[in-house]
Amino acid sequence: MKLAIQWCPVSPEFQEEKGGVVEGPDDTSQAEGHGPQACPGAPSRPARPAPGDAVAGLHPAGHVRPSGPLPPFPRRSRAVFAQSGMPERFRRAPSPRPRCAAPGRGLGPASARRCPIYAAAAAVSGSSLSALSMLRAAVPPRALLLGALLWPLAAGYEDLPTAVNITWSSINFKTILQWQPRPSGYFYTVEIHGQTSDVRRKCILTSETECDVTDALRNVKETYTAHILSVKPAETDNFEEPPFEVSEKFTPYSQTVIGKPEIKDYSQKGSKLNVVFKDPLTPYIFPNGSFMSIQDIFQHDLEYKLYYWKDQSSGKKDVTTKSHNFEVSVDSGKNYCFYVQGIIPSRRENRNGQESRVLCTSVGRNILDEYGTEVFIILAVIAVAVITLAIVLPVVLCKRKKAKRARAEREKELLNGI
Repeated sequence: MKLAIQWCPVSPEFQEEKGGVVEGPDDTSQAEGHGPQACPGAPSRPARPAPGDAVAGLHPAGHVRPSGPLPPFPRRSRAVFAQSGMPERFRRAPSPRPRCAAPGRGLGPASARRCPIYAAAAAVSGSSLSALSMLRAAVPPRALLLGALLWPLAAGYEDLPTAVNITWSSINFKTILQWQPRPSGYFYTVEIHGQTSDVRRKCILTSETECDVTDALRNVKETYTAHILSVKPAETDNFEEPPFEVSEKFTPYSQTVIGKPEIKDYSQKGSKLNVVFKDPLTPYIFPNGSFMSIQDIFQHDLEYKLYYWKDQSSGKKDVTTKSHNFEVSVDSGKNYCFYVQGIIPSRRENRNGQESRVLCTSVGRNILDEYGTEVFIILAVIAVAVITLAIVLPVVLCKRKKAKRARAEREKELLNGI
């Protein structure tokens, strides 16, 4: 099977418009019934190119030399060319696949045409109108649409304020992270980064300026930092990292404050003062569901100190224990006041915990010692007021009664005189 191709000359105007070159006709013979037919209104058909022309790469006479590679033929057409013995010069030579410019190395016009996705990125982030106009012509519409959809997610992060005045507040291992300012038009998300543990996210998309991060600090001896991210309301899966601020390092074991011990019972018998208390509880629980105490976590690092002094005296004494009760010698018949405080001697900072409430014994107290001088004065004033009222009120009533009687007698005399 042979393929017949019709060769038609073109006008000089068409050649000038397409930038082609016209060669003289040299094809004078074709197989009968298979050669090209004469074009309407055209001179005799050109002759077949000589073998020397094929070697030199010359194009057939009367044709425009193409300015670029020919488009690919369908597979069936290629088979037809193979069967018909089409000269190699008429077949489209395979062109190497263009390599895309690497991201971040600049995008020229050629790179933009070869790499639509890079061109879309340049169109999104470009700052000059000339670049945008060039890319608009070179980038496919789908790539431009993708860039337009991704642009609102990544735009505006540089304008978001970050958190300031970040502080850790921790009592009995219940830890609250606080910062400023209150957000307007954006949200905060807290990330807890440990030295060996995975990143934990807390208070995601919050509008508050504090976050309870106790649950993320279970390894109390590890050192943590908090990253407070400022994020847009529409932020879900973003390719750009939002702005954030990093807190100071925090180690719960060495920085949490020991809370107030709870005094369960106390008594003073003779010259012995006995005080029983219990440990503060933490937010962490055992597998059985009971809460861990401060003693369960610190163990031998924790001590308690009892401060006691004679009632209405300023001189304090103290005694230390690692148990949960005190027994100290005091003066018999004298009342004492006291409080209990937890201590971590191994710490350099925050060694002393919070003080329990102050309590006092009541051995041999009279009413003045029990209630104080102020209460006695108030009672005396009330008593004087009652006595004064009891004396003055009858006198006033009696005088009013006598005055009323005298007035009635005068009225009666006036009526008798008339």
